[in-house]
Amino acid sequence: MRLSVRGGRRIFDPGVRTIGVGTFANETREIGVEKRLSMAIEREFVIRGPFKVAAAEEGDLLLTGTVRSAEDRPVAFNKDDEPLLYQTVLALDLELRRRDTGALIWQVHGLRVTDDYESVASVVVTTSSDFRSSTLNPEDLGGFTDIQLAETRRRENLERMIGTLAKDVYDQIMEDF
Repeated sequence: MRLSVRGGRRIFDPGVRTIGVGTFANETREIGVEKRLSMAIEREFVIRGPFKVAAAEEGDLLLTGTVRSAEDRPVAFNKDDEPLLYQTVLALDLELRRRDTGALIWQVHGLRVTDDYESVASVVVTTSSDFRSSTLNPEDLGGFTDIQLAETRRRENLERMIGTLAKDVYDQIMEDF
């Protein structure tokens, strides 16, 4: 496969028109994270092009990967040593290959994204862009237990991180990072 870079933009062979996103492996306890991530990456290619998304076994290019970690750890505590803020770390390995020859086009190991979320209502910044784009209303915060709030914020945070990773993967493949 002829591959060149022009102005930071990767140039593929003219015959490469489709990309398939294969099944990702999931080495975490986060059920379904690999499916949500592969769907988010497919969505990036559908929206931004230039490749059409095809079934994994039919694409000119095949993207495969492994979600290595999806971990939450407390990073801020109150005076009673109860967690107020958690940090999520999502890490993966990916490979892009030419399907017909198996030639490696691009790979990344340990691609990571991190983000924080609140676990108690008293530390939620309801004016932040993250909160305002969430499904929660400031008036509803008092009705949640800390566990309910933390789990809701964790799920929203993970979905936002998956979207960020999908954009990063697309950019790295297309921009030759």
